[in-house]
Amino acid sequence: MEFWQSSAFMTGLTIVGLLFVASTLAAVLPGLRRLGVPMAIVAGLLGLLASEQLLGVVSLDVEFLKSAVYHGLGLLFITVSLRAPATKRGTGRDLPALSMGFAIPTIMCLQALVALLVLLIVNASWHPAFAMLVPLGFEEGPGQALSMGAAWESSGLRDGAQIGLISAALGYGWSVAVGIPLAIVGRRRGWLARVSEGSDAAVARVERRPTAPGGLDHLTVQIALIALCYALTYGLCSVLAMALASMPDIVPVVWGFHFIFGALIAIGVRALISKFIPDDRNPIDDYLMVRAGGLLVDLVTCAALAAIEIAVLQAYWAPLLLLTTVGGLITFLAALWIGSRCWVDAPFEHTLLWFGMSTGTLPTGLALLRVVDPELRTPAATSAVLGSALSTPLVAPLLLVLIPMTARAYMGDWPAQGWTMLAIFVGYFAALLVAWRLLGGLRLRKPLARLWVVESTD
Repeated sequence: MEFWQSSAFMTGLTIVGLLFVASTLAAVLPGLRRLGVPMAIVAGLLGLLASEQLLGVVSLDVEFLKSAVYHGLGLLFITVSLRAPATKRGTGRDLPALSMGFAIPTIMCLQALVALLVLLIVNASWHPAFAMLVPLGFEEGPGQALSMGAAWESSGLRDGAQIGLISAALGYGWSVAVGIPLAIVGRRRGWLARVSEGSDAAVARVERRPTAPGGLDHLTVQIALIALCYALTYGLCSVLAMALASMPDIVPVVWGFHFIFGALIAIGVRALISKFIPDDRNPIDDYLMVRAGGLLVDLVTCAALAAIEIAVLQAYWAPLLLLTTVGGLITFLAALWIGSRCWVDAPFEHTLLWFGMSTGTLPTGLALLRVVDPELRTPAATSAVLGSALSTPLVAPLLLVLIPMTARAYMGDWPAQGWTMLAIFVGYFAALLVAWRLLGGLRLRKPLARLWVVESTD
């Protein structure tokens, strides 16, 4: 009996059960699946509703859930980085993936500067991390928002991890509540791209290999590789934390960026394996890595929503609702205005996917895309995958420098430093637009006052 008295074990079992319940609801209620609502979000909301905070049906260990989200983010980045890199296809100014590579950092920078501007105007006494968690929660998802929110608790942000989770959850709300009606409007107005029935699906198919007689199961090997990379990540973060022990305000940032270190280590492990082990004996199974990544996305999303503490939302409702509302609105307007001016092929599908990614995560964006493109026949999904990789050098200054500097400016000459950081964000945003215009195919199609300039395909 004592083996069943672990709150962490029972919470984990509950999360898995919630995912099954959500999947069953989708099978029983076809309309729910047609809406395109990600079932992991439904499962998380069911967990929050059934928790002790509301109905009291289940008991959830919130600390365990936050730990699961934190570690799940690092493990997810490792699984993605261990997979074989995608091959860039196509050239030219209008390459959809290149535009997506500029679109991701551009909207993230816009979210940050608008949220910071509103904070400085409305109430400069609020911690700037409230504004910085808008792009992190919307663009990067609950794992990174929790991780960075927790890291900023040392700079005066109380309940930072919870605030990060709530920001991401409100972003999911925008993705579902606005994204699904947008998809319906686009279909009714004839904005969808025409694709031939023989078009290839945008998601690559990966062949599965049989297990060798007497060998370890392939799934066991994949889990071992992921665990090895994560153990190396812990070792690297520990060494860096000890080396920076004289700077206690920097150490939490090191642990907050564990997912980046994990991704770099996984890329290195993948390169070493590819160099010294022949392809026919390569232990990395891309198909299983894809499946492991999907599992982690579902678990992290469900756990993040179920871990929300309503009391924290009640305590900080003013900055959270104001800044996420402004962030969601500017994301919606910018996605429509820019999306119809940068993609020639399937502009609405690209825009819808981009909006979903910019208020949730890549899986959220793909879920919205499937509402209008169920078989992923348009190039939008491929553009998102390749664009995510291409965007890394442009996102890095935001994640590693500008956003952390702004959040920690609260400990210095605030709000003077806040206005300085706002000017830097504006400059970086302008630079991204200019580079996108010159290199990525962004066009200033007229009329400029019109939100959507692509004509109907009917």
